[in-house]
Amino acid sequence: MRGHLPVALAGAPALLGVVLSALLAWGVLPNWVLVGTYQADLATLAAGVGVLLSLAGWSVLGLRAWVHRRVREARVAEREARAAARRRFLRRLDHELKNPLAIIRLGVANLQARPASSSGRADSLARVAEQVRRLEGVVTGLRRLAELEELEIEREPVDMQTVLEEALALASASDGRTGREVDVHVQQVPWPVGRVWGDRDLLVLAFRNLLDNALKFTRGGDRVEVRVMEDGGWAVVEVADTGPGIPAEELPHIFEELYQGKNARDVPGSGLGLALVQRIVALHGGEVTVWSREGQGTVVRVRLSLVPEEG
Repeated sequence: MRGHLPVALAGAPALLGVVLSALLAWGVLPNWVLVGTYQADLATLAAGVGVLLSLAGWSVLGLRAWVHRRVREARVAEREARAAARRRFLRRLDHELKNPLAIIRLGVANLQARPASSSGRADSLARVAEQVRRLEGVVTGLRRLAELEELEIEREPVDMQTVLEEALALASASDGRTGREVDVHVQQVPWPVGRVWGDRDLLVLAFRNLLDNALKFTRGGDRVEVRVMEDGGWAVVEVADTGPGIPAEELPHIFEELYQGKNARDVPGSGLGLALVQRIVALHGGEVTVWSREGQGTVVRVRLSLVPEEG
């Protein structure tokens, strides 16, 4: 009943106009003739105005109903997308935990079955330790993502060159492979890149993850370039490599938690690095985009807001 009330109210002007028109036409009320560029007696005018007002009311109601319907559809689609993303995440988490746990279980069984002096115990221990480290990486990454959900970052002016130098040092130390060049180009002409608003430690973590990826997915003879420049009120940082690239159909999924593409399945990693990068950049009010060509390489671009110049 409540849903029909607005429709009835919108039709009230038309009903009132028709009743008034009838009273005027029957002589109950004086029915003067209005003369102007348009001639009509009061009966016709009353009916016409009432109908027009009702049409306007029904149009507003129809528009409002359409807007409400679209909002509801958008909310339903958003809930379904979130539910689908959660299901994908849980499937990946199950996969990430199940395989290492199976290897650990097998390694422990082998250790228990072999005497302490057996030569195979060292290999079993090494495999168990490797999978424990893998699980620790997944748990640490998930904890960091959870912490970033509600984190209020402290913003201060940060020099991007020092951030990138520290991130590169950390990534190179953990990589341990050689034969690749890492070139860093920071804009100096016609002026050096300004400082950005941000949390220095989080920015180091984000760019370390990007450099870790660039180094992990390249081989001896490949190159990695880091380019820093200004674009209006933004600092733009690009991390580019000549690695295997990312297939076009996988690009929409690379920021999803625990997602690993076909080119990444044989490379150690938790599948959380790019999700962390995106979350950190979003906390800074920036944006991260990725371009890639399979077989040629990948470019990750990060935009961060510059500290306004004084004066």
